[in-house]
Amino acid sequence: MALLKELRIVKDHWYFRTIKRTRPWAIHTESLHKDNIWEATKRYVKNGNKAIWFVVAPVNYDFVKTESGINISKKDWEKRILERYKWLRKNNQEIQVHVHLRVKMELYESKKEEETDVRNKILDSVKWFRDNGFNVDKIVFGWWSYNKLAEDIAKEKGLKVIRRLNNYFIHDYDLTYMK
Repeated sequence: MALLKELRIVKDHWYFRTIKRTRPWAIHTESLHKDNIWEATKRYVKNGNKAIWFVVAPVNYDFVKTESGINISKKDWEKRILERYKWLRKNNQEIQVHVHLRVKMELYESKKEEETDVRNKILDSVKWFRDNGFNVDKIVFGWWSYNKLAEDIAKEKGLKVIRRLNNYFIHDYDLTYMK
């Protein structure tokens, strides 16, 4: 079993390196509020790189606060990320939806809780982006964790669900390692 997992990693690496040369990178964006990551992001864009930026909306504030750390209010965080997303768009970068649901869909305690949380997070994210002038038509789920319900809701809103191997993906914080 361990050998199969290792072979999967080798296959994924080869696949990603091939995609890297033929498709734009997909950058999962969760930490753009941090100034060091924002500086690395601007450098990446100013160096002529183009990417699809799958970015979180305010509905994922608690996730970002827990995972990435935030020392500003939700209102100030929202204002900051919105300015930065608009800067990316102005600089010919594609902005799309990134939503974090539960790390494992089985962690919902009931079908009602699952449906309410999944529906609200997707619909609130899409509404926020569209209300702020972003013409989003793709979605990536954090941790690649989603189910048929999430796919159906995304499709209802006209979003194509991007799967793990559709693009070569990195996270915004990975840009800090690039010079």
